Amino acid sequence: MASLPGAELNPPGSPLRMPPLAPEVAALLPAGDDAPRCAAHAAAIGTDPGGTSIAAGAVALVEVPLPWPKPVFADGLLEGFRPMMDLHVGPTRVLAAVPPDERGQHSRNSVALHWRVGAGTQSAYFESDGPDGLRGLFAHLARQSPADPVPQGAGFASVGYAENERAVLVCTQGSHDVCCGSEGTRLAADFEAVLRAYRAADVDEPYAGAPTAGGRVTVYRVSHTGGHRFAPTAMTLPDGRMWAGIEAGEVATILDRTADAAMMAPRCRGWWGAPTGPAQVAERAVFAQVGWPLEDMARQVRFRPSGDRWNVEIVAAEAGRAWTVSVEAGRTVPTIACRALGGLPAKPATEFRVTDIWEASR
Repeated sequence: MASLPGAELNPPGSPLRMPPLAPEVAALLPAGDDAPRCAAHAAAIGTDPGGTSIAAGAVALVEVPLPWPKPVFADGLLEGFRPMMDLHVGPTRVLAAVPPDERGQHSRNSVALHWRVGAGTQSAYFESDGPDGLRGLFAHLARQSPADPVPQGAGFASVGYAENERAVLVCTQGSHDVCCGSEGTRLAADFEAVLRAYRAADVDEPYAGAPTAGGRVTVYRVSHTGGHRFAPTAMTLPDGRMWAGIEAGEVATILDRTADAAMMAPRCRGWWGAPTGPAQVAERAVFAQVGWPLEDMARQVRFRPSGDRWNVEIVAAEAGRAWTVSVEAGRTVPTIACRALGGLPAKPATEFRVTDIWEASR
């Protein structure tokens, strides 16, 4: 699902104006005297989250003490940063992360960089000395591989590397949206409790659905990732998928690949290696068909418009497999203003539906 642009821009300083909604879209708005949360309303009208994932080659998680402003990049530590930055590893989504124990007086800032390599991920971890060290680190990462030596006295240091780290990134920025602030925080706390309980049990043999059956899991509470109407929303690594309305027990089965992929696919917002919109919906359809083995295939996603539809190619060349997926525009639904009477102002967004999928012979 992707937002549609408005008919015109609002002049600076003018009241926010939205284009009028078509009657069939307006019919999906809440009652005029009702002020629901956006996530509750999206669930009530069955909004499809497909196509709304972050599209990036990497995510960079920067520890920033709470409270966070809206946008988080107004925080002095992140001055000069942007949500998307071009680093050596590719287009990178920059997110703030709550420091462990929400410590606010930590003298150094930790940074975790996770990027896509083939069918998996690589991770690099750094520490920086304040804003200047942080800016120096990102200037270094824009020119150099994360594995390259760090200059002495640069104000930042490398502290480790890993492959296919398992992590959960949960959007918890309440200053951006109350749904993420409440539902996201609950999800992070619930999943951390699941992990603590499993570890405390000192189980010798992993069992089906065990949240640590595949090893350590890191939980990050992060800033706005988009799609707050789908809260609680999270990204799982190393698969790089984003999820909507997810619960702690389901996160565990995703990480351990014990979930039924076809059943979970409707809750998948998309895969970070596909462009936002119809391409992510097409890749999700292949995931529903192939299941978790798809995550072990390095793949590329290409798409082209064809009239009022899109033909999307998902090619896993090394695995010798390729799929073509036909996608067309579906419903137009309202994205409401959270906790506002009648959900207004609201803007239209388009859902996408798969009409055909076939695997090419190779």
